[in-house]
Amino acid sequence: MRSKPPAAPARTGQRKPRLKKIKLIFNPQSGSGGALAWTGALTQSKIQSPQVYLRRILEALRNQGLQAEPVLTLSPGAATAAARQCVKNRYDLVVAAGGDGTINAVINGLAGSSTALGVIPAGTVNLFSLQMNIPLDLDAACRLLARGRQTAIDLGRVNQRYFTCMAGVGFDAFVIKNTDWRLKRLTGAFAYLVAGIAAFFLYPFRQVWVRIDGQPEPRRGYLVIAGNVKYYGGNMALLPRADLQDGKLDVCIFKRRSFLHFLGYIWGWQHSALDKFLDVEYLQCRRITVLNRREHLQLDGEYLGHMPVDIEVVPQALRVVV
Repeated sequence: MRSKPPAAPARTGQRKPRLKKIKLIFNPQSGSGGALAWTGALTQSKIQSPQVYLRRILEALRNQGLQAEPVLTLSPGAATAAARQCVKNRYDLVVAAGGDGTINAVINGLAGSSTALGVIPAGTVNLFSLQMNIPLDLDAACRLLARGRQTAIDLGRVNQRYFTCMAGVGFDAFVIKNTDWRLKRLTGAFAYLVAGIAAFFLYPFRQVWVRIDGQPEPRRGYLVIAGNVKYYGGNMALLPRADLQDGKLDVCIFKRRSFLHFLGYIWGWQHSALDKFLDVEYLQCRRITVLNRREHLQLDGEYLGHMPVDIEVVPQALRVVV
């Protein structure tokens, strides 16, 4: 059973506006069909089909007095384009129904605008929702959309693409690239563990060199994760000091690459203690430049490719209902 995370701060909250124009961007391929959390058990989905779930969402929104225009998107590009069109047409709210990948696609169309993001969690692990204390229950999430307030949050940005949760450079991006999507649909986050064990023996570990906030002395490690949220892979904190409203990125640089060290990292992650490891450098910054010419990259759990990487924080870039 997931422990309830602390409520997200609302330091920049304001009185909730009237929501007249609402778009629902729904990803019918999200991982809500069943999830095996790291500390949980396999749960059977109550969702019979994407069409049935879409009707349930629209009904739950109507029950809260919200009339949303639905659009189904089968690719991140389509979701981004739909969100961008909503900004152009002056929508008040765009609701992303899906997982962190769907949210990532939507925020890339909303960033920097006055159109707010709402979230109905329907993904495999829903890290952004955990951080923002957005209920996983459909009716409760819709009630929050109707009664919640808007606040401005920071976004991360890599090569002009935004992210809400994290950017992973190196090994974890390679793991995501090699995760079997069929196993992920069946077992949820457990699929990443399986892929991670297999990838450890396949990945050609190279040192990743990074420069922090333009400092002359670079840092190095075998895996670099920069994020805005505490959680990674479930309801366990990888970046315990992360805050979506502090104008900073939290960064973990893992210095060792042996299997025993990685087992230790997993233990530290499960006990929210990685920032106390001597062979893990934990820091906060505004900009990270990866000096390697090309590295594997993932954003919010979606593999982007093998490319040069420059990561920065963009303060108060998105309005979200909390």
